Amino acid sequence: MTENFKKRSLTLPVYLPSLLFEAALSSLLPIFPATATEYGFDLASAGAVTAAAMLGTLLFELPASSIVNRLGERTSMIVATVVAAMFGVLGFLNLGYWPLLLIAMGFGAMFSLFGLSRHSLLAAQVPVSHRAKAMSLLGGSFRGGAALGPILGSLAVAQFGTEAAYLVASSLCLVAMIAVTSVPKNKLHSPPSGQHGNVWEVAKRERAKLLTLGMASAIISAGRTIRMIGLPLLAIQLGIDPATASLIFGVTGVIDFALFYASGLIMSRWGKFWSSVPTLLALGVSYLFAFMVTDLNTFWILASLTALANAASAGINMVLGADLAPDGARSEFLAAFRMMTSGGVVLAPLMITTLTALIALPAALAITGLLNFYGAFLFWKYLPIHAPNKKSID
Repeated sequence: MTENFKKRSLTLPVYLPSLLFEAALSSLLPIFPATATEYGFDLASAGAVTAAAMLGTLLFELPASSIVNRLGERTSMIVATVVAAMFGVLGFLNLGYWPLLLIAMGFGAMFSLFGLSRHSLLAAQVPVSHRAKAMSLLGGSFRGGAALGPILGSLAVAQFGTEAAYLVASSLCLVAMIAVTSVPKNKLHSPPSGQHGNVWEVAKRERAKLLTLGMASAIISAGRTIRMIGLPLLAIQLGIDPATASLIFGVTGVIDFALFYASGLIMSRWGKFWSSVPTLLALGVSYLFAFMVTDLNTFWILASLTALANAASAGINMVLGADLAPDGARSEFLAAFRMMTSGGVVLAPLMITTLTALIALPAALAITGLLNFYGAFLFWKYLPIHAPNKKSID
């Protein structure tokens, strides 16, 4: 299998659909709150819609494991794209605030199903020797989709109104479905992924991995999310105008996207330690000294440093989840693992907003910086125990 494997064979079934599905969700993240405000709701209620999408992703990790076991990875990916497209059509119909909450949660749930299916498929199909680079390419597809989605959404909104973004998301989901179905079933064959969806039993058996490296992966997910939330708040606090802030985030986003493959090269050549620990240390130091960011120039430096750190760890959680997944319980373990990483994404906004309300934004960032140091310690101590490096092929 190793000799015959080619990363380009994953383009249609994995990389392209992942880019499109990520673009679909990313196109709606700024639209969900905008739609809520158009319905006459306040900013807090508008923010709850975005939170509902993240919550849907978290809560559906366990049901997703059962679906993947019953249907298989390829069919589950198709189901996720079709159902998400239907939710997009419902959003276009302007049904009101409460249906919008359910639409956002449903979209998040399908993102969870698609993500677990794709992760399990890669874990089964990609040889360990090629895993780091293959997963970093997947991380790059996320970043490409995250950049593409809002651009397409904004163009549709400018021409046809807010509701048009939902049709854009639906269209992207359907194209992703076409990409998956264009690959014959026998090309995406994988062995049974688990033990009938019994996530709890597998999680108990594998708790030593989940409570150490699973926790570290949750922390790195939280650290990345805090970057996306804390930095825009800091820009507002510094009085940086929205156009300039958007330019900074755009440029640093390009840095992040342009360097994503470096993470695969790092993991392939030197191991997972050099992708995970430096990222968390860099994020930790950046957040800890955020109080020194007092003007536009220092904000540029902070945004650039965090973008570089984020790029250096592209794909680390996917590689780690695949490496840790035990034989015969792949999807169950990945469901538990992904539930922890999704939990980090969901808890990060709550941490930042709560700490900012209680103290101040720089102090809130500093506290989250300390959490990143703990994650770096977990990676340093437990990677050699639970996920030692294996020989990679260039």
